[in-house]
This record gives sequence, C-alpha cells and structure tokens, in this order.
Amino acid sequence: MRIYRKAGVQQLFMNEIKLGLSISLTGNYSIQGKESFEGIKLWVRDINRRGGIFIKDRSINLPVEFIYSDDKSSIEKCRAITEKLILEDKVDLLLGPYSSSLALVASQVAEENNKTLWNHGGSTDEIEERNFKSVINAITPASHYTAGIIDAIKNADPKAKRIAVFSAENSGFSTRVANGARLYGEARGFKVKEFKFPTGTQDFSGLLSSLKDYEPDLILGMGRAEDDLALAKEMIGLGVYSKAAGFIVASIKLFKDELGEASEGFLSSSQWEKGIQVIPDIGPTPEEFFSSFVSVYGKEPDYVAAQGYNIGLIIEKCIEVSGTLDDLALREVARGAQFRTFYGNFKTDSNGNQIGHEMVVVQWQEGKKVIVYPESIAQAKILYPMKRTQ
Repeated sequence: MRIYRKAGVQQLFMNEIKLGLSISLTGNYSIQGKESFEGIKLWVRDINRRGGIFIKDRSINLPVEFIYSDDKSSIEKCRAITEKLILEDKVDLLLGPYSSSLALVASQVAEENNKTLWNHGGSTDEIEERNFKSVINAITPASHYTAGIIDAIKNADPKAKRIAVFSAENSGFSTRVANGARLYGEARGFKVKEFKFPTGTQDFSGLLSSLKDYEPDLILGMGRAEDDLALAKEMIGLGVYSKAAGFIVASIKLFKDELGEASEGFLSSSQWEKGIQVIPDIGPTPEEFFSSFVSVYGKEPDYVAAQGYNIGLIIEKCIEVSGTLDDLALREVARGAQFRTFYGNFKTDSNGNQIGHEMVVVQWQEGKKVIVYPESIAQAKILYPMKRTQ
C-alpha cells in the first residue's frame, strides 16, 4: 500500500520523500510488527501534517510517501520486498523490518546494493558482527537485554546464586540473548544453566520438572513472544516459581492481557517506557508521544511502537544536519552521531552500531507496568521475591 502518492502523474521532479518498509502484519512476528508499523505511520502522519521535512540543499519542504508491504514474517518475502523497494521503487529512505531474522536479511540486501538501512526492529548482534557498512542501528543489541535484570536481582539479593535461562535453540535472537545472559550472569557471580527448546514448543513440563533440583533464584524466558507466553502459563499452571522471573514478552501489554493477575511480579527489559526522564533534542517528549499514540490508536504504545516512531525522528535529525536526502551523506551523519529523542540516547560508533541507548527494567505491580531499574529513574521498588499466585 502507498499513501501520499499522486496517481497518474509522472514525477519529473522530486516532490515527495519515498520511505520504504517491509513489515510483518501477519505471521509469527505480527504482534510486534503491527505495533512497530503503527509507530512509523504516526511519524509519517505528523511529518506530513507539518508540511513535510525541509531539505536545505533544495530549499523546499517535502512530504513523505510511505511505501510498504506485508512480508508475512517470511525471510524470502522480506528479501524480495527489500530488493523491490531499492531497485524498482527507488526509495530515498529504507527502513528495516521488525524481528532480528528479517532485519538480518534486509541488511544483507541493503549491503549488496550500498543502500542505507535504518534498523529499528532487529536487535541481533549478528548485524554488528558482520560489520555491515550500510546499516544504522537504533536499538540496544540482544546480548545486553538481560544485564539490567541481573543487576536488579543482585542489588535486591546479594546472596542470589542461580539463574535458569530458557531459550529457543532455532532462533538467532533468542540464542544471542541467552548467550549474553550466561556471560553477564557468570561475570556477576551467578551459576547459569541453559534450558533449550525449539520455538513453537507448547509443552515445557519436562524442562520445568528439572528445575526442582536446580532451584534457581531467577528464571529468564528468552524466546519469541508466543514461546515466552506458553512457558509463563505452564509455569503458573504447574506452580513452578523462583524468587524472580524475567521474560522478554512481559515488556508488552499482551503479557498482562493473557496472564491477568498472574502477571504480578514478572520482570522484563524494555527498550523504552514513558517514565524515562529525558529532554529530547528533537520531537515529542515521552509523555507527548504516549498521549498522541493513545489519541490516534485508542491504546497505549509498547516499546516497539516507540521504536518505529523513533527511527523517523533519527532520520529527520540526520536530514536536518546534512541538509540533503543523499543516502551516503545521511549515512555519514548518522555514524558517530549523538543526540536525544523521547526514546532516550542515540549514539553510534563510526560504523553505525548503537552504543548509547540504555534499556530499563520493568515489573508488573498491581496490574501496572512500572520501571524498577535503574534506581535513578525507578517508579517503584522491585518486588522481590515475587509473590506466588494462588
């Protein structure tokens, strides 16, 4: 679907900025994909309501034409869509998709065509490890996801000793998060035991029964959203508890919707929450973004929606600084850039890897998701040990 297209008019001169996106509106990644898409759409709407983006080297404000297709959570479809956006649609700006596996293949296509890919939805460390020259990363990499949770538990209980990590063995993202948890946990003095399963598993009873002898102080669920939900539900159903539990999916409201009161006490790492304290250099404050999203969509935004809006602000800032839409010029501005948006710090190294953004730890308390770490911006004290649901 394309919006802001002037149908039937041959464009002899550029009068719009073409923004391209492959996005999962259906399939395995559609839960977060749809939220990400809504955040991007909101930024496009806001830009065009203001009359577009000022392009200094052309002395003109240009609106944004949004070109997107549903990749159905398929690597093959994502590759084909990304190639089409670059080679046929000739987009000025190429956004990455949601999910690490899709972002990785989109990065490969972008690299092959020397086209900048603005990555807002793929946190796998493999993008950085492959040393791509065409990718600008806006989010904290997967290997750092659990560091805050581990620190928060160590602060709450210096005697905590054991961590159980559940990860999907056939998911690159899940594996990277689990590896990061193991390395960081061991560095903080924990014994870390990994429990691996194929993504899509519905019966975790065998793995959970093996926890009895291990007696972990912290259980970490590091699978896809559906994996984490199934694991958390079975933990509750079987009465399996530890002093603390942190699940990636617990950062989004779907977790509370699915588990109800049983969500109480679960922790998660989040890329963004409206309670962060930041004065942005560009765009809305966290509260303003939150209110705007609610007014448009009638629901509260999860962090993936904030990621979508945020990548638009990053591009907008780079256009402002460079004064042009030239792809390579924008890439060079983004490399080594440092500024703040409502999403927090944006800071990259010389190759475009994100090194400045900080995640927060959230916990469900009395039906609300609150920031509990770092303590400098905490909205509540961490509940530790977590309460058992009857």
